[in-house]
Order: sequence, then structure tokens, then C-alpha cells
Amino acid sequence: ALALLMCSCAAASRTADPNLPRADAPAYPLVLEASEERREKALAAWSVIVGEQPAANAPKPELRPVTATIESLPPALTTPPRMPKVVAGEARTQTDEETRESLRRFVETAAPLLGLERRAPAAGETERESTLGDLSLVEVAEGPNATKLARYRQNPFDLPLRNGFGDIEVAFTPDLSVTRLKSTAVPDTERLRRAVTALRQGLAQDKLAASLLNRTFTFADAAGNPQTRTVANVESVVVRDLVVFPQPRAGADTQLELRLAWELSLEGQGAPLVVYVDAVTGEQLTGTGGQGAGATGR
Repeated sequence: ALALLMCSCAAASRTADPNLPRADAPAYPLVLEASEERREKALAAWSVIVGEQPAANAPKPELRPVTATIESLPPALTTPPRMPKVVAGEARTQTDEETRESLRRFVETAAPLLGLERRAPAAGETERESTLGDLSLVEVAEGPNATKLARYRQNPFDLPLRNGFGDIEVAFTPDLSVTRLKSTAVPDTERLRRAVTALRQGLAQDKLAASLLNRTFTFADAAGNPQTRTVANVESVVVRDLVVFPQPRAGADTQLELRLAWELSLEGQGAPLVVYVDAVTGEQLTGTGGQGAGATGR
């Protein structure tokens, strides 16, 4: 009996590994499934913003396979979408503030096509703000042939999105015709937000650098050739951020995995190398391109 009591006390005194998911944490990695309902809503939003087309079989946009967000405008489109004009009936050119309002109204109308969702307004928040509350206008830059390009960033979690996800681009002409529309936003964020919050509890970075000592990372150089870099000392590992790293699920075209990852900069051996390490499993994550791909030289 005494032996059993001592074993029980020893087991109770053990400290849980903070980098392992708790028993009450969601299944990992998080999975986003393709949805026919999501696709239908995206196409319905497309019909609204594009209006009536001359042909009965109006061309449809290219949609991304899992998120059903728009990848590009159809090349055969005869009448492009048009942003609403704020100063209707006036001949003068819109001000920058009025153009931003036109953009806001257009993005709100196209929300399902862009991967944005309506949610219940929070305290002090309007219904419009509840749709675009996770979206920030990064810039409106000058483009070729008098066009302008608006770039938005989706911020659905307390952690930044990486691996090319969370970006929305709208290019438009002076008459507010939309010449480019693209979105890598992540839908279903209400469910995913709760899961991300639960998973990140207990993740600590205090021993992360030491755990990577002598570990070798693989990456491709500018020419696409495979390269390796080994962590020679703790000081060479700079922890930049904890991020959400979506990636296609291996062998499943209809699923997207969302992982929590440490964004690291490996210093001291040539140019700094940005790599991503799964915060739960410890494996190196390899991206598919875009902002924050799996390993990049900076």
C-alpha cells in the first residue's frame, strides 16, 4: 500500500509538457473541409457583384478548391464588376476617402466570394463592422495604366496568418471597374478562432531555441536547389512570432490543415533564414509559396 501511495504522489508531481496538447484541447491539426454550401454562397455573391451578363452562360470565376475564395476573374468576362460610386450623380472625381468607402461597400457585398463571414455584432459594433471587423486595409497603391491596387489583410485570430493566406487584392480603374480580384482569406473563422485559442494555451518558447540545437533545416535557394542549415548555437535562433500556418492536407485535395507554428529566423550563417516549426509536433513546415512560405532567405 505504501509503495502504491508513493507512486501516486510521484505521478501527481510530474509537470506536463507545455508543448503537448491538453486532453481537453481540439484535435490537431485543425482541419477545414471543402463545402458545397460555401461554394454556392461564393457564386451567389459573384452574381450580385457582376450583374447581368449578355450571355446566358455567364463565365464563372476560378475558385480555390477548399476555401472557395476567388482566385481570379474569368478572362471571358464582358462586363467587369464595378465598385459603387459614393458621389453618385456628380461629375467630380472621388476623393481618397470616398474611394475607400467604395472599396468597403464592394468588399462587404462580395464577402462570401472573398471568404469573409457575417457574425453577430459585438458590443458597440454595427452589422457592417461585424462583417469586415477581421479585415484591415493595408494600402491603396498606384498601378499601371492609371489603375490602383487595394491590399487587405485578414486578421481572424490573435495570431498572424502565414503561408500566403489571409490576403485580399482588388485592382480597379478610375471609373471603378474591378480588373483584378483575388482572395486567400480563411473562412469558417468563428469555429477556428475558438480552437486556436484553446490550442495555444500553455505553448511556451523559453526552451524552444535549446531544443533546436544541432538540428538541420532544409530549404531551397533562389535557384530552387535544395540546401541545408544546421543550428550551431542557441544564440543563432531568433523567435519572431507564434503564427497560424495553413497548408493543404497531404493526399486530400478537399482539406486544409491549420497548424500553430513558431516563426524563426536562423542567424549567423550567411543571410538570415526564416523557417517555421510546428509548435505542437516540432516538425519543420514547408509552405506552398506566398508570404511566409516554409523556409525563406531574408
